[in-house]
Amino acid sequence: MLPHTYVVLDVETTGLDPNCDQIIEIAAIRLEKGQITGRLHTLINPGRSIPPHIQKLTGIDDAMVRHAPSLTEVLPHLLDLMVDAIPAGHNGQFDLAFLNKAFGNSTWHRPLLDTLTLSRILYPCLPSYRLEFLSRKFAFAVNEHHRAMEDVLATVQLLDVLWKATLGLKRKLLTSMVQLAPEGLKQWFQAALMAESTPVAHEEAAAAGLFAVAASLPKSPVPDFGTEDIVAFLAPGGPLAEKIPNYEYRPQQAEMLRSVVNAFAENRYLIIEAGTGTGKTLAYLMPAVYWACHSGKKVAIATHTISLQEQLWHKDLPLLKEVLPFSFKATLVKGRNNYLCLRKLRDYQNNPPSGREERNFILRVLRWLEFTTSGDWSEMKLKPEEEVFKQSLAADKDTCVGNSCPFYDGCFVTRARLEAETADILILNHSLLLSDIRFNNQILPDYPYLIIDEAHHLEEVAAEHLGLTVSQAAGNFYLRYLGDGNNISFLGRIRALAARLDRQDKTTFLLSLLNDLEKNVTALEGEWQRFWECLADLNSVALWENNNGTLRFTPRLQETPSWDNLLSIFGQLEESINALTMRLERLSELLSAFGAEEMAASAANLKNLFAQYCHDIGDILTAEPEKAACWLEKTPTNQYILRSAPLEIGTILADMLFSHKQSVVLTSATLTVANNFDFYKEQVGINNLIDRKIDTCQVASPFDYTSQALVCAVKGLPNPGQLNDSAYAEAITAVIAACLHGINGRTLILCTSHRFLQDLYKHLSLALSGSDFSILAQGIDGGRAQLLEEFRQTSKAVLLGANTYWEGIDLPGELLKCVIIPRLPFPSPGIPLLAARMENAASKGKNPFTTLCLPQAIIRFRQGFGRLIRTAKDRGVMLVLDQRLLSQRYGRHFLQSLPPVTTAVVTPAELPEKLTSWLNAQ
Repeated sequence: MLPHTYVVLDVETTGLDPNCDQIIEIAAIRLEKGQITGRLHTLINPGRSIPPHIQKLTGIDDAMVRHAPSLTEVLPHLLDLMVDAIPAGHNGQFDLAFLNKAFGNSTWHRPLLDTLTLSRILYPCLPSYRLEFLSRKFAFAVNEHHRAMEDVLATVQLLDVLWKATLGLKRKLLTSMVQLAPEGLKQWFQAALMAESTPVAHEEAAAAGLFAVAASLPKSPVPDFGTEDIVAFLAPGGPLAEKIPNYEYRPQQAEMLRSVVNAFAENRYLIIEAGTGTGKTLAYLMPAVYWACHSGKKVAIATHTISLQEQLWHKDLPLLKEVLPFSFKATLVKGRNNYLCLRKLRDYQNNPPSGREERNFILRVLRWLEFTTSGDWSEMKLKPEEEVFKQSLAADKDTCVGNSCPFYDGCFVTRARLEAETADILILNHSLLLSDIRFNNQILPDYPYLIIDEAHHLEEVAAEHLGLTVSQAAGNFYLRYLGDGNNISFLGRIRALAARLDRQDKTTFLLSLLNDLEKNVTALEGEWQRFWECLADLNSVALWENNNGTLRFTPRLQETPSWDNLLSIFGQLEESINALTMRLERLSELLSAFGAEEMAASAANLKNLFAQYCHDIGDILTAEPEKAACWLEKTPTNQYILRSAPLEIGTILADMLFSHKQSVVLTSATLTVANNFDFYKEQVGINNLIDRKIDTCQVASPFDYTSQALVCAVKGLPNPGQLNDSAYAEAITAVIAACLHGINGRTLILCTSHRFLQDLYKHLSLALSGSDFSILAQGIDGGRAQLLEEFRQTSKAVLLGANTYWEGIDLPGELLKCVIIPRLPFPSPGIPLLAARMENAASKGKNPFTTLCLPQAIIRFRQGFGRLIRTAKDRGVMLVLDQRLLSQRYGRHFLQSLPPVTTAVVTPAELPEKLTSWLNAQ
């Protein structure tokens, strides 16, 4: 029985903005003691036309609302239904925003109970919280969605599920939730605390998505296999064929597997390019598992993307567990900030934040803590705005106090490290791989064998992690954390500790030291701000490069008076930081003498942190231009970041990573340029290992690209290098629109910058207005996962993406028929690291364009092509609108780097017929 009287609401509208859109349908149900005692349901005449996409979504058209009542006529009936009731709804703030606008005030209702928020708290690990998903999961009696009454009925059933789940919470957890919950939720949890609880069964919790799958297996003997014994697992009718439905044997997969086995057995280095559809993960994972168990030495597998990591963890490793005749243990190793810090959670509970959303997030974490065994944030589906809250609770090296922590024995990071020590296979990402070598291999256990998948990203990730970064925002955070003596700051908590101590002789000195520290922090806050303002003022003497928010510290800039002034201000900042670190060191010693080991460790951490800031800033400002690129970066929140990156990443990788391993396998679908590995070898430095055997191998895709893929170069369009973004977008819009009409959408347009994407989106939306095409754009219509799901579900969809959309997107079959590349993907010369490397190459007599820019563009081009054909049955077209493919000599290198495809050069007028004839051919 529900604890209060509720009115469950839902509205359908002409759009998302309550200031300019209107309600077209409203439904409400009154619940007293869980029983329906009143209803309201009607269409509303909005006084305007309903947009086509809303008609498609809801099924409500203009004719249906033409004779419906106005909202003004309906509102009195809604108010009667609301008497002495709490409003409730799924994402109900949206509905209330429209109703509040209609009422002209927001005082007509009590605090809303939002079932979306409550679902996220009580079931923190579900993959989705959309009402449609929850209806399917809990088997609600609902016929459709996006109609007001059906959504209200689903929400009524959801309320009952949520109340039963709340009654099953432990009393201690409920008490904490009552203390933390904002208005609206507080009454809900208070009522459950006063009611008779019903413990939740393990099976019910597991069904709610609250348990992670472990990959730990008991040990068993490992047989002696030769290479062909392992290859036999791939054979038709073999063990894999028995487990995988519609299994297809691929000779290319067997070829790659043999290469990996030989590399491990002979301690060789292997660079292997495996085309799309090869099945490369199993081709390296099977020999990796066998070799780790047979040799007793760990094999680490590093990926770039989370999606590939999840494929290995959730799909490939469980499959091998069933197939292989011996057991193994694998573990997923992540960086510290991927885990919850229990000490930070304690501090948050002791000093709750004031914001509603942040409190709701802590409620989710407390519920999740009842079930998680890993503390891995990936178990929870976080909203973008929750990522900021997560960082406040995430473990990190700068605040970790080690074995001085009261939660050390239950620490999730420590537990994960112990799991890694006993594992045969380590699954990690490139970032952690590079962080480990930067911190002298103190993060990961020893692993003599290494496989790097998505290896085309290795050099760029290495540049980021082997360089230096100092953030203005991070410094601001830690200065606030130190504080000015208020009761929630670090220094304030030490002052409170001093008041409880009875050692008068010692506390007098401690209080004096705290006074000095507080003055030091206040002065340092001003000097820290002045330093960053001085950096920002460099813009007055040097233009921000290409308006991309970066300013490179060139030798020319460093010869200006403004640079001298910057160094002078840094000198003052350095003196203040040195004074702070000396006092923090003394504070740590005093606290340790008092037996306050946790606070002593925190003070030592802060001392090391600010000392590191000072050291890194000095290194960035005085770096030698022939060794490192250094620059200032402006964030979207108008904060600044100082960065540096080594120019010669390959040398560092060879010295710090490759030379310490017995065998390394680097693999990707795109490593060669014109079927040559030379660029990649130099890029990652593996050619520096002159005393080691380095093998290369190209494994072709099993797809018949000649019959499956058509690559069209369109002639007669303007050169994109001669127009600005908006003008070029306008010039190609008619060509793209004509193609879309010819093939009914199902098109991915890959842009080279967000600015160009926005211009093309604007022109294309105008050209296709009134049509039934759905144009979806990255950064405009939602996040990556949301956009891809909407693209899959929408029949005549066009998706515009930049950067990350060039790879890692899998849209097989009829989902994707056409890929359009408006511009060849040359990297921006304004990128500071690239600009510095180009200057360095030129100083050595090399051609910067042919040695750096062209190879990077060709690899990116190949990645874009890789989105088109995903299975042996796919058939599609790639359009290249950039005239430089035809007019410049280097254009042929792009086409020569693709697998054998059918090519055509066509005019814009010929293009639509060419596309339709190709796609309709058998």
